[in-house]
Amino acid sequence: MGFSYDSTFLTTKDGVKLNVWRIYSKKFETPKAVILQFHGNGQNMSAHFLSLVWLVNHGYELIVFDYRGYGDSEGEPDPDDILEDSKLALDFALQEARDKGTKLIVYGQSLGGAIAMRALSDWKDKNEVVLFCIDGSFPSYREVAKQTMNYVLFPPVGNLFAWLFHDRTSPRDSIAKLSPIPLLIIHGTEDTVVFFENGKQIFGLAGEPKVFWEIRGGGHVDWMNLGRSKFAKDFLVLLNRHLY
Repeated sequence: MGFSYDSTFLTTKDGVKLNVWRIYSKKFETPKAVILQFHGNGQNMSAHFLSLVWLVNHGYELIVFDYRGYGDSEGEPDPDDILEDSKLALDFALQEARDKGTKLIVYGQSLGGAIAMRALSDWKDKNEVVLFCIDGSFPSYREVAKQTMNYVLFPPVGNLFAWLFHDRTSPRDSIAKLSPIPLLIIHGTEDTVVFFENGKQIFGLAGEPKVFWEIRGGGHVDWMNLGRSKFAKDFLVLLNRHLY
């Protein structure tokens, strides 16, 4: 797998520097689209970019960034600040797409999907996004915490634990506002980190146009296998058809 990358930093309104990678193939002067990845909670972008980087060899450019407090990004994680930071990353990716004369796709995985849903819903240029993929994500922080704790422990403890999480920055009430961005909502049926019902709830709350993609037997955002799985090949066909 051959690709090149540039590393840069975006400066937020409060002076925090966010690390951004732009990953591309020199074989394609004009990418088919720029994909902005919102990664999941564990570790940082150096562990998550691998799930999508195989698309670079098929003519796509990938932009991935670390939230404040993650990786080489400065600051401390804060839900409200991260939402504002996300709009800065969206601005950066859109400008890159405009400079390259191509289109912008947003891909949110797990926690990244929740962050991206909320950030995109009131982003000033949301109509510039030609496709938003929401993979293994959830509409409510409190509910997903309760489900996880009930799975690990037992319901009374899980229900109590969930009240430690607030829903102030949850995307649930913002999902309908994503329209008219075309949505592809993806979820594994055997996901034991963010349960399958969360994906169905997102789909139910979303406006048109929308498609739900059930990954039969899939776990938590593990279905691409670096582009080698059948689902990944189908996803590539879907992307190519969507753009042309």
